[in-house]
Amino acid sequence: MNRKLIISLFGVMFLSTYGCDGDVTTNGKVELYLIQSYTTVDNSYQIVESSVVTAEIPLIEYDDILSYDSKECIFELSDRAINSIKALETSVYGLAFAIKANDTLVYTGYFWPSYSSVSCDWVVVDPNMTGIGNTMQVSLGYPGLIQGKIIQDKRNDKRIVQILREDRKLK
Repeated sequence: MNRKLIISLFGVMFLSTYGCDGDVTTNGKVELYLIQSYTTVDNSYQIVESSVVTAEIPLIEYDDILSYDSKECIFELSDRAINSIKALETSVYGLAFAIKANDTLVYTGYFWPSYSSVSCDWVVVDPNMTGIGNTMQVSLGYPGLIQGKIIQDKRNDKRIVQILREDRKLK
């Protein structure tokens, strides 16, 4: 009887120690979607969040996000994600996207190419720079912050940061 109990205890200890992967993800996810339709605030590129309709399938899935540097607002992405961005057809007026945490819209922005001569007073990603080190930097404004304009900065929203931290993707 004692021998069976000892063997059972060792079995339980073994399973509890080695039965779980360290790679298991949480129930959360952060994903990037292209926006199908939206409206903007008068005389700006600021996207009205309540008007946003996103594509059904994300352009960048959670598994494609390898890490996030919250100080520099830089995502490290998989090759698949980088290739998806490079394949986009962007105009000088940008291509709208949305970042969602657990399918809830957190913030919006534009893929805004660096060859554009048009300035943007909203969140931007330069699609031409995403291939450098498989990173995607999310910035405020193009070519930078415009004097007198305030852009609500949700790039480090607590919902995004919490999910990434729990999955050890936060730098």
